[in-house]
Formats: sequence, C-alpha cells, structure tokens
Amino acid sequence: MPSKNIDLQTHTTASDGKLAPTELVKLAIKNKLSAIAITDHDSVNGIDEALKAAKGMIEIVPGVEISCDDPGYVDTHILGLFINHKNKTLNSLLKKAQAYREQQKNEIIIKFQRLGFKITYKEVRDLAKGEIGRPHIAKVILKNNPDKVSSFDEVFDKYLAVGKKAYVERKNKISIKEAIKAIHAANGLVSISHPGVYDNFNIDKFIDYFLKNGGDGIETYYSYETSRYHSGKKANSKIISKFRKIVKEKSILETGGSDFHGRPDQILGKLKVPYVVLEKLKKKIK
Repeated sequence: MPSKNIDLQTHTTASDGKLAPTELVKLAIKNKLSAIAITDHDSVNGIDEALKAAKGMIEIVPGVEISCDDPGYVDTHILGLFINHKNKTLNSLLKKAQAYREQQKNEIIIKFQRLGFKITYKEVRDLAKGEIGRPHIAKVILKNNPDKVSSFDEVFDKYLAVGKKAYVERKNKISIKEAIKAIHAANGLVSISHPGVYDNFNIDKFIDYFLKNGGDGIETYYSYETSRYHSGKKANSKIISKFRKIVKEKSILETGGSDFHGRPDQILGKLKVPYVVLEKLKKKIK
C-alpha cells in the first residue's frame, strides 16, 4: 500500500533532473508515495509522459517552477501546482522564459571561457535533455577543469551562485506578477519555492511582496539538508517550523516538496510531506 506521503516538487529530464518522467514515476511508486508533482524549470514538457506512466497507481499533480527576477528579488523560483499545462497563456510565458534562460546560460558559458575554463555551449546543450540549467554547466566545468575546481558545490559557491564570478543576471526577465498571472490563468495555485534558501534579501519582506502580487502560499516542507545552504536534520526541522508558523499567522496555503533531481544524495520519499497538505490544496482549487 502507498504511504500517505507526497512530494510536490520534483524535476525530470524535461529540465535539469536526472530521471525521465516515466523513470521518476516508477521510482515514486516503488518508494510508496501517494502523489508527486512534476515541476520542471520553465517547462511542462514532462507532464504528459508522467501522467501516462502513472496508470492510476499514483496521483500526478501537473506543475511548473518558473524562474523570476524582480528588483531586489533576483533569481527567485515560483511554484505552480494543479495547472492546466495546455493553457495558452502559461505556455506563451514559458516560451519566453525558455528563451531568456537559454540566453542567460549561453552568457554564463562565455563568462567561464573568459575566466580560462574549458567549456562550450555544445557540450552543455548535449548534456541537457530538456531546458539548460546551471547544474548542467557545473557538470561540464567539473569534468573539463579538474585542475581548477574539485567539486560540484565549489563550482556553485565560487562561480554560479547569484553574485559570484560567472553568474549572469538575465537581461530579459519574467516578473513574479507575470508568473502568478500565468499560473492563475492555467487554474493553478502559486507558492514560493524553498523560501529558506534565499540569503540575498529579506525573506519576510519577499513573502509579503509575493502575496501582494496575488501569490497563494509558500513551500513549507523542503529538504534543506540536501541543499548547499543548510545542513543537518535540526536545521531542516527548524526552518520548516518557521515557515509553517508563517502559514498559520498569515492564513495562507502551504506546499511541500523535496526538490528531487535524482542526485546521489537524494532519496525520493525521505522528506515526509503528509497527504493532508495535498488535501488542503485540493479544497482550495474546487
């Protein structure tokens, strides 16, 4: 029997995940999850395959994670759940986001080249089966330049994180308001992804800003211990408690997901997100 646990943030090869949608669904069934959301970066291209693979054995929530940039709030991720992934308004926005993403990643690659690293756009494009992400760039950098960097995290911490040597801010941007409007147009609910990872601005002010622009809630459950920003179960529990308290104080929705990409340090289903979180979201969309 499936557990009554869920995961409402997972990624496939449609963006920067390691597993194809079918593989991800099979793993979720094997690990006895009751439901997962497919939330690829700026893409809904993995949803149809996931829905087909589920075959009634697991609930699939169609979703998307959109990268946004607003003044003072650079490189924020907005999660859409229960979307109509065929919606024209949403897909029009995602098409723009994909073009902006491609342009930004190409400029990051050029910046790495100017810094003396061995990397080409073709290598990154060949590695990425879906949308190009910074993890794809980091993998090529690590593979081609063992004399300059020794780990994936080092590539991010020194070069790819916001404000670091090879980071490039998107010239063309999707605003939070645009993302929220497009997700709502697709009948979805909107939340802030992993609010505890943002350290370049005041998160409380950002939550208020997000809600004023029509946002519905925040992601409370998240695997912070497998992120580059936090470590340890105590830290994870403390951060989750903080954001669950905010949800209650503001009477907003909560979501929960591990941000599963298929990395060796990630176990799908390890983060225990109770099914009641999904039930509350369902009541909101009815």
